[in-house]
Amino acid sequence: MHSAVNLKMGKREDRALLTGVHTVADVYCMGCNDRMGWYYHKASDHSQKYKEGKYLLERERLVKENNWKLDDARSG
Repeated sequence: MHSAVNLKMGKREDRALLTGVHTVADVYCMGCNDRMGWYYHKASDHSQKYKEGKYLLERERLVKENNWKLDDARSG
């Protein structure tokens, strides 16, 4: 993801992931403080540079709440 809201960033660290070593920071929910995923600061491998500056959020941690309609948001 290019952006995310209601998250706070943890400490930056080098981490060995399946796609190589990346400099990442875990991201946490502002409300409950659960770890939601991580933010890619830097990728050491050139083929992984597209991840830099993006978030990886774990699907099982996300909850969709969408009880409003687009028209309601514009008129509000």
